[in-house]
This record gives sequence, C-alpha cells and structure tokens, in this order.
Amino acid sequence: MARHVLVLGDGGGVGEALIRRLEQLGASASLESSGNARALAARLAERHWTAVVVLSHEDALALRLTLLAAQLRPDLTLWVGLFDQTIAHQLRQIAPAVNVVAPAALVATALADHCHALGARPHPRGSGVRIVDDALRLMVRAGGVLLAGLVAQTAITMSALHDSLIDAIYFGARSIVAAADVPRAAQAGTVFKLLSTVITLASVVAIAVFTAALVRRLSRPRYTALLGRRRVPARDHVLLVGFGQIGFRLALELRRRGIPVVALERNPEAQCLRLARGVGIPVVLGRGDDREMLELLGVRTCSALAAVTSDDLANVSVGLAAIDIRSDLPLVLRLGDGDVAAETESLLHLVDILDAHRLVANMLAERLLDLA
Repeated sequence: MARHVLVLGDGGGVGEALIRRLEQLGASASLESSGNARALAARLAERHWTAVVVLSHEDALALRLTLLAAQLRPDLTLWVGLFDQTIAHQLRQIAPAVNVVAPAALVATALADHCHALGARPHPRGSGVRIVDDALRLMVRAGGVLLAGLVAQTAITMSALHDSLIDAIYFGARSIVAAADVPRAAQAGTVFKLLSTVITLASVVAIAVFTAALVRRLSRPRYTALLGRRRVPARDHVLLVGFGQIGFRLALELRRRGIPVVALERNPEAQCLRLARGVGIPVVLGRGDDREMLELLGVRTCSALAAVTSDDLANVSVGLAAIDIRSDLPLVLRLGDGDVAAETESLLHLVDILDAHRLVANMLAERLLDLA
C-alpha cells in the first residue's frame, strides 16, 4: 500500500484535498507545486516515497511531470489525472505501468446522478425546440413573413384572377422574390392591386432582413441549430452552466442517458467549444448569472440546473440568480471549497452540492491505499 505519497502539480484544489484524505486514513503525503525540474527531481529522489500522484489543470504539464517521475523513479507506483483521451492513450503506450484516471469524467458521472435524482429524465420523443440565437431568430421570423406573404398572394390571386392553385403559387412566388407582375394583374380590381403592393413591399423588407441575418449567422461560430442534435430543447432539459472539462463530460453523460441538455459558457475561447460542435452539444455564449439569459434558455421549464464552472463563487451566483427566478428549481452546484459549500447549504436549502475536489480525492486515496 502507498503510505508515503508525493503529489505533484497545481497547489490547492484536488491536491490539497487528496493530502487531507490520505492523512485522515493514516498515510503521509506532501505537495510539490514547483515547476522547477531540479526541485522536483530532488523531491522525487527522497527514498521514503511509496507512490506519486500527478494532478494538474493542464494536461501538458501533467504529462511532463508524469514522464519526469517515471524516468527518475520507475520503482514507484504512479498515478496521473488527465482530461484529453488522446494524451491518455499515448501515455499508456509509452508508460503502461502508469495508472491513468479521468477526474473530470468521475465528477461528471456523479453530477449526472445528482441531476437524475432531482428529476431529470430521458425524453426519447424529444423535448421541443427553443430558438436562442438572435440571427437564427431573425431568419425564422423573416421566413415566416415570406411564407405568410406567399399564402396571402396565392389566395388573392386565386380569388381575383381565378387562377389555379399551382399557377397562383408560381406567380405569387415570382412576385414576392423578383417583384414581377402577376399575369393579368393590370386588369384586376383596385383591392387586388393594393393588397399585392403591400405584400410585395413587406416581402422585400423580409428578404433584406433574412439575408442580413443569414450573413451574420454564417460569419460567426454556430453552436446551436434549429434541427438536429444541436437544437436547444424547450422543456424538461438540464440547463448546464459552465462548459469546461467537467461541463463537457457532464453534457456527454447526460446525452448518453437520453436527457436533453443545453450548455451556457461565458468564455468564447473555451477549449471545449470546438468539441461541442463535433458531438452535437448545443452551447450558448453568455453569463450564467444573467437573468435574461437564464429565461431565454428555459430556466422556468427545465428539469434541473447544474452550475459546474471552475469558480465556486460563480456557481453560487448562478444558483442565487436561478432560484430568484424559480424558487422550486432543482439545482446542482459543483463546489470545491468546503467552507463555501457549507455556507451555500445554509443559504440555499434546496441546492444539491457536489464537492468535486473531495470526490476525486476520496477515489484516489482509496485506490492508493487499496481500499476500493
């Protein structure tokens, strides 16, 4: 069993939680967060270590520290937490003795269990569609105006000129798109001419709006759609705030269980956004504590809200904003600071809190000490 553990990587967070848990279980542990290779080598050279754990928010740093530890102390049991599965696969090929874990996947599974316990359920028949992109909303509205204009033009053409349905649709579409005259329109009555003029002018404006919205939609990244896997559900979905490593994994797990989900991410440069398009997860850019944004994403009709950003206080802020809109909202918060969690539980009695750091630390400690 690993009774003397050296933790390498970021200071605080999971590392400190792991040290506390190991000490509670009777083991000794120490954290080395220095990025200096000489300092790390000196700590690794100490002969009393029985295991090394590498934990970092950056996979590149975690890989570097793991390879350093494996080279200097091949006799030690080595554990590393990684997010990127490609890096994890390559590491297994290079150093098969290294134990690779995915903390984000572990936390995401636990969060999905919490969401399910609060009432999130699969919806095989779908859960409607909600249009949240402003450009897409303009396109739909302009398209609706054009369709209404075509129906109206067809109706008055059939009534005033006694054309067949096919002819009326054909010439009505031409008059709307190209502003072309309907045959025999000059011989029609005044009412027909006035109505046709109004329809044509409204259609010209609608075409301009539709074109502008289409250009805007195509000129920027698109993370939602009107149809398909990236459509935003209208009801009975999980509203996920934060699309980092854990948020991405949680969205995948909810999707795997058949539970509709939409994610809200504040940072337009977030690394997981590019992954969202490939797997069909709808993501909206915006602030999770913005009441208008929460309303837009259906906070009143969702089955649960999960705030899973890397900032504890931001998650609490999201929870407060959401509860203020809907007091009975099933709410799951990812927190890592024990004090913040305790204070939040006293403030929000309906909240379901998951201490991500403690969860990962407990799992690692149990495996290190052969308790799992």
